[in-house]
Amino acid sequence: MRTCNQHIAKSILDVFNKTLVLFICVISSTSCKEKTQSQIDKETLPGDYFELKEDNIKLFLPVYFQEFSEETYGELIDALPDSNEKQIEKKRFNYLKFSKGSTYYFKDIASSTLITVKMHKYMPFSKNESSFLLGFLSNQCADYAFALGSECKKLQGRYSGNAKTKVFKAVYELSKEDNYTYYNTMYIISSNSKTLSMNIYSNTLENYNQFIEKTVIR
Repeated sequence: MRTCNQHIAKSILDVFNKTLVLFICVISSTSCKEKTQSQIDKETLPGDYFELKEDNIKLFLPVYFQEFSEETYGELIDALPDSNEKQIEKKRFNYLKFSKGSTYYFKDIASSTLITVKMHKYMPFSKNESSFLLGFLSNQCADYAFALGSECKKLQGRYSGNAKTKVFKAVYELSKEDNYTYYNTMYIISSNSKTLSMNIYSNTLENYNQFIEKTVIR
C-alpha cells in the first residue's frame, strides 16, 4: 500500500514539474516576444537625424521637423499673419534669443511645435539630484511664463538613466487668461561628458522619450 502511494505521489510530482516547466517556457517566450517587439518599435520609429556638428551630437526627431538658424526662424515668425499665436511665437523667440548659450531651432510648421536645444557646461547628476533639477527647471518655466504673460503648472518630473546616460524630464502646462493652453516639456541629458537641455513647446502633450533614446551623444 505504501509503495502504491509512493508511486502515485511520484506521478503527481512529475506532472506538476512538467506543468511548471511548460509554464516557465510560455512566460519566457512571451517576455522575449515583448522585448523583441519593443526593439522593433524603436528601430522602426519614423524620424530623421539632425547633426549638431559643433557639439558632435546626432539628434533624432520626428520626420516632419525642419532645422532653422536663429535668423531664418525669426524671419519665419515675421512672415506669419497677425494673430495671438504670432504674438506668442514672437515673445517666445525673444525669450530664447536673449537667454544664455547658443540655441538650435527645430520646427514642425504644421503643428507649430517648436523644439530648441542648448548646450551647457557638463553637469553629471543622479537620482539624488532630482529635487534640485526639478527646482531649476520650474524656475526656468516660471521665467518663460512671465515673459509670455502666462502661468506655469508642473505636471510631471522624472529621472531615468543608466551607467552612461542620465536624463531628467519635466512637463509643464502653461495657460493664459484667454483660456489658451500649451505645454513645455523639458529634458536635461548628460552623457559622454556633455550636458544639453531640450525644450519642446507644443499645443498638444506628446511623449518624445523614444526619440531621446535614439539620440547619439559622442
